Amino acid sequence: MRPCTPALSAFFAGANYDAIIIDLYTFALTSGETLRYAAGSTALALPASCFADPNSLNYGAQQNFALGPRFGRSKISTKIGVEPAELEIDVLAGATDLVGTFPFAEAVRVGVFDGATVELDRFFAPPQTGGSGALSTSLGCLTWFYGRVAECDIGRSQVSIKVKSLMKLLATQQMPRRLYQASCNFVFGDAMCGYNRVTGTAGSGTTGGPGQVTVTAAAGSSQGGLVLAATLSTNYIEGTITGATGQNTGYSRTVQGIGAGGTTLGLFKPWLYPVAAGDTFTVLAGCDHTTGSGGCAGRNNLARFGGFPYIPPPEAAF
Repeated sequence: MRPCTPALSAFFAGANYDAIIIDLYTFALTSGETLRYAAGSTALALPASCFADPNSLNYGAQQNFALGPRFGRSKISTKIGVEPAELEIDVLAGATDLVGTFPFAEAVRVGVFDGATVELDRFFAPPQTGGSGALSTSLGCLTWFYGRVAECDIGRSQVSIKVKSLMKLLATQQMPRRLYQASCNFVFGDAMCGYNRVTGTAGSGTTGGPGQVTVTAAAGSSQGGLVLAATLSTNYIEGTITGATGQNTGYSRTVQGIGAGGTTLGLFKPWLYPVAAGDTFTVLAGCDHTTGSGGCAGRNNLARFGGFPYIPPPEAAF
């Protein structure tokens, strides 16, 4: 059963076969941005009452769906069982179809959509009186598909995005969960690691490690990297940077590297919006998952190290 609004349920029960149906695409990026597009002829502003599924990315608030690039998609089958479903989306985007300041294809190429959660909704509206006027939002939407981006293929005229249902995650789980390896296999800052990335407190309660800091962008900063008004230590390489002010507020990126002298900071993925001098960002420390200064030793957290640094390589194991 797919949750739907009472009005849409009554519409179906009345054997109504004449309706306007528009596909709605929602992309929740791993960096925090959410992009919404309507695959119709006009942008849509849909009230919260249109979304009845509490698990929907659009539940609980009015959502605005922009009239973006042209979308095409494969058919979706619904079966009883545990077979994972797939959705293939073809995007025909022009030079004016932007994601932030990037053309759509360029945003896909630099990895903005990697691992994004995708939701396909179907919006239903009764026929328009006289064939014109604003669409009625009285019926609501059905959540048609929900999954995660698996592959992207960029062609000369279109972008193909393959989305697999979350059930596919069951086939990609690492089993056994812990492996004998030299590096730590804990996620930095999770319950097993125990390190508090905000306060710089180790799992044992020892303080003094690198915690959250605030940096300010100086003149010369770009969407791909920042020039910092003050120096930043290398403890924050592979850390998380989040916009505190400016157009990128609330969005996060991973720190790729910190330049000599600690006054420049590079990102794995660029910001979607321009960075202005004076914009502030919060930065959380990273970890290289070793016992050295870039890992547990530099964070006073050796007691929680999850690797086996003295294990012999496979060639020497008998």
